[in-house]
Amino acid sequence: MELLYQKSIDLEHVADLCEIGIQREQPEPRNHSAWHVTNLLEASRLITKGKPCYPGGVEAPSGIMSLGRIWETVMDCCLDDYARKLGGGFIPNVIYVKDDISGSLDGVLVMPMEWFSSLLVVECKLRFTLNIDIPLNHLRQIRAYCHLADTDTVCYVSGHISTTPPMVQALLRIIRFTQLSIEETWEGIVNTKKYLESLGLGPANPAK
Repeated sequence: MELLYQKSIDLEHVADLCEIGIQREQPEPRNHSAWHVTNLLEASRLITKGKPCYPGGVEAPSGIMSLGRIWETVMDCCLDDYARKLGGGFIPNVIYVKDDISGSLDGVLVMPMEWFSSLLVVECKLRFTLNIDIPLNHLRQIRAYCHLADTDTVCYVSGHISTTPPMVQALLRIIRFTQLSIEETWEGIVNTKKYLESLGLGPANPAK
């Protein structure tokens, strides 16, 4: 993994942008009958613990989940402004499907050819820690999204909230992965899907 660029996000400027807002279409509801990248990554973790299942199904949104969606919407305004200033564009809520596996991206940046990459996966995360290290499960998720989007570059936007001391900060990072790491991640996801299928598990039958 190579960090190409990093900058702090001015949240006061983001607040100003949110007052203006951007026009966007309502995101499509999640298709719970399909295989999803995030569910398969969680399934892989559970398999290593001896608990093979497909963690899908419809769950009632928690307050934390809803706050995460609010954060993504706020960052839409920031990313749209950021991309426009560099001569590019931001497309929120993009869904890709490969190998019968769906990935719901927070969006993509379409940038000029002379930039780091002409297409970047966008991933927004809200974390309740000031630790800016990217968790391994986040790295696996965005590497899988890179495979789906046929790119090796990610715009990773993270918000960090702490109560002790009370503080909020946000970072925008441009990251490039090796093609090998992307393909190894995807191969692991596909193998997890095949293993679950061999056990008769999947979106229609999450657990025995």
